[in-house]
Amino acid sequence: MTTVFQARPHNFVSTPAVERLSSRALRYLQSGYSVHLRGPAGTGKTTLGLHLADLLSRPIMVLFGDDEFTTADLIGNQLGYTRKKVVDNFIHSVVKVEDELRHNWVDSRLTLACREGFTLVYDEFNRSRPEVNNVLLSALEEKLLVLPPSNSRPEYIRVHPQFRAIFTSNPEEYCGVHGTQDALLDRLVTINMPEPDELTQQQIVVRKTGIDADSALLLIHIVKNFQSAMAKDSISSLRPCLIISTVCQEHNIDMLPENSEFREICGDVLLARSEQSLTEATRELCAIFNQLITDPGLKQSLTELPTQSLHLVTTETTSEISPIAEAVSPELLATHEQAVYQHLQKVGSARLAELELTLGLSRFQVVNALKTLIEKGLLHKQNSGAPSVYKVRTAQRQT
Repeated sequence: MTTVFQARPHNFVSTPAVERLSSRALRYLQSGYSVHLRGPAGTGKTTLGLHLADLLSRPIMVLFGDDEFTTADLIGNQLGYTRKKVVDNFIHSVVKVEDELRHNWVDSRLTLACREGFTLVYDEFNRSRPEVNNVLLSALEEKLLVLPPSNSRPEYIRVHPQFRAIFTSNPEEYCGVHGTQDALLDRLVTINMPEPDELTQQQIVVRKTGIDADSALLLIHIVKNFQSAMAKDSISSLRPCLIISTVCQEHNIDMLPENSEFREICGDVLLARSEQSLTEATRELCAIFNQLITDPGLKQSLTELPTQSLHLVTTETTSEISPIAEAVSPELLATHEQAVYQHLQKVGSARLAELELTLGLSRFQVVNALKTLIEKGLLHKQNSGAPSVYKVRTAQRQT
């Protein structure tokens, strides 16, 4: 059974750096091109890919690269048993039921997404063998998906005009990763995922684990300096930060460099990730802790990261929102939210594309504004039609 869903990354954090990256990628998707997010593990490729798919406001099909994939896994196969009644011509009172193998075509995820115009998120696609991914070439360029020969159905389908594909991949030096054919890369717009800036990393750790901002920044400093010392020019993964902060938060462990329990947790999580010897890695981690203890000025400087007003995109649906909020003055809303809210108060309801065109805003700006207004209980989303319609809640309408 194939599952189609509307996926939204849980508590997606949008900082200025993330918004710039999202806007770049969304621009290509809106123009009909597929996007390839390439970068090391832990840089948020999959999360950003799902967020971009959500911004397109189409059903999402997720596919994970696998070395054992075959072409049939991508486009479909002929399977299925059916049952038939067989009446014995000599003994008419006996009716037998037999299993008959019939070759019924079953669409796979790529075929369904191409036919229906869904957004395909192909995560770590270069874990699949290049010859398997060749089926994507004609789908992306000629907008035709070629199917295996058959007398009972067409040998190709036309790709729906709203079909979009978002690919993610790890560098080729990673274990289990195949080289990507030039012909496929030539059909994609590749964006190299940078290491998230400290503000973005800090807000992600705070949002996902609940620790305070100063502790998050201190932990990011420890992990980043350790990973950089162990492998020059490495990109710091957020996963160690999330593991350490979650454990400390749940067990009430103070995240201080002089706290032995905190140091032990950092050692358990970080030392096994080092390519250096255990002795050398332990020595480097202790040096980082000791520097923070003996240099109060360094620790103080870590808390001086300029704070900015951040927009945290959450995943609540209208059914999870509390009762209609009190009337909110438009002056209290951010600029984009204010524009969307005031326009919907006048017209009552509008579609996403209408809001973009009327207000002169990008889809990224409109979607973020709509989600915030829904979260505040000012709007609701009506999904009965396609595309969805956004309406002002009755208690908020101007008389």
